[in-house]
Amino acid sequence: MAARSALLLLLVLLGPLPALTQRETRHEKFRRQHVDFPKTSSTDDRRYCNLMMQRRGMTTTACKPSNTFIHGDSADVDAICSHGGTFYNENYYDSTGYFEVTACRITGDSQRAPCNYRPRASTQRVRVACVGGVPIHFKGYA
Repeated sequence: MAARSALLLLLVLLGPLPALTQRETRHEKFRRQHVDFPKTSSTDDRRYCNLMMQRRGMTTTACKPSNTFIHGDSADVDAICSHGGTFYNENYYDSTGYFEVTACRITGDSQRAPCNYRPRASTQRVRVACVGGVPIHFKGYA
């Protein structure tokens, strides 16, 4: 009885333990880091990059040097790995359609917060790595 009470007290003090199944998949990480649809509104693209890089967890421990956001519906981005894309090589596929994108690049040499980014908005065909029929890595432009 005392052992059960001690175990119960320990569980209460530790709080809820994260379930191993709650871990982010490679596809979920891709979506978090690269898909923003509809595009989050901001007064300008510089603020957009700074806001999104922070919101999406890419400035928590260090400033991620660069990142590209694809402003396409998640289903359309996922389709690059099937009917919405063409095989390039290895596990890379190029989108057949064009997406609005915002490329965010760090300014200066600092890799620590506060992180400041310069934006470049454009419309591009994109190249992604696919595993299991879904994108897991943004490679660049096609």
